[in-house]
Amino acid sequence: MSAPCVRHRLYQGAAHASLFAILLLATGCGSTPPQNTDSKLHEPPRAEQAAAVVPTSDAEPKTDAEPPEEIVSASGNVGVAEIPDVSAFRQVVALSDVHGMFANLARLLSACRIITPEGHWLADRTLLIVTGDSIDKGPQSLEVIDLWRTLCVEAPRRRSRVVVLLGNHEAEFLANPHKKKSAALRDELKTQGLDVEEVTDSTHPRARFLRSLPLAARVGKRWLFCHAGWIPKMDYADFVAQAQSVLQSGDYESDLLLDESSILEKSVDSEGEKWWKSAAEVKDLEDRLTQDGLYGVVFGHQPAAFGLAAAVGAYDAKDARLIKIDSGMAPDAGSHPGHLLLFTTPEELMRNQRPAHIFSSGFDDGHPELRTRPL
Repeated sequence: MSAPCVRHRLYQGAAHASLFAILLLATGCGSTPPQNTDSKLHEPPRAEQAAAVVPTSDAEPKTDAEPPEEIVSASGNVGVAEIPDVSAFRQVVALSDVHGMFANLARLLSACRIITPEGHWLADRTLLIVTGDSIDKGPQSLEVIDLWRTLCVEAPRRRSRVVVLLGNHEAEFLANPHKKKSAALRDELKTQGLDVEEVTDSTHPRARFLRSLPLAARVGKRWLFCHAGWIPKMDYADFVAQAQSVLQSGDYESDLLLDESSILEKSVDSEGEKWWKSAAEVKDLEDRLTQDGLYGVVFGHQPAAFGLAAAVGAYDAKDARLIKIDSGMAPDAGSHPGHLLLFTTPEELMRNQRPAHIFSSGFDDGHPELRTRPL
């Protein structure tokens, strides 16, 4: 099995040896969470201190050569990644809906000191969660996939972890790669002399990676990260079991994934209005969160949700139970430079209350400097 292909434009001459293999057991990618060796958490940053938002070592990551080989098995897909204890991390970082916009993604992660300018993992004790739709629309979906694969392998060296989740675009491409909405990715493959099997057939590393992506991640017991934010109306244990069964069987046409009211696709209510505009729909979702022992949900999918285009934000900043992180990076959403969601005191995600330290960090249109704001 070959090591992740590092063909990113920002990458410079990698060496040609791999030292060891890391087993990635279908948590989208990632590893065993780091052990907590510090007796206290770092001091939460002030909103104006953008450079301090992502605490990390100033040293370059210890990458002796190319990233080691990955071993990803769709047959081991857990369906929902469970990360109950996040106290060993210094921050939890999330973003969504990159849609093939590799250059903006690399700039954002580098500015926030998650990766180096050359595209290698940098941040210490950081949990990075990507809530789907890494592909389609933009010109460099393959580079985005390769970056995630590389970071999944490198992050554990810094006691960090990367979890990439399934979005509706990944699920739809795996179900039928010839749909109109995947034209940009097909063109990209064709330009590089590749067939669609490169990202659909599990004999190929990129395809194995996509088929390993879980449907959601439950973080700190109290928060669910997923693509569209709409939790199925079923018992949570049944949802987890169904997610695992569907993904392990490779049934990407399943209604659990692609029904218009699914956790990947939900956009509108029964009246055809955006669900987040309906107080009744929002209350229904919040009630189901409570029933499932969850406090909040973090999702992408809708760049203009809550009337917050090109930004990260909450439905109600007072309780911040519903947080959308699609900041409009896709070309049809404005090709905005992107924002990250930051939980700078991860232990707060283990409590049934609003986290006190939530920030958005990224680039505003027309402003070259990184800006960090409290949510």
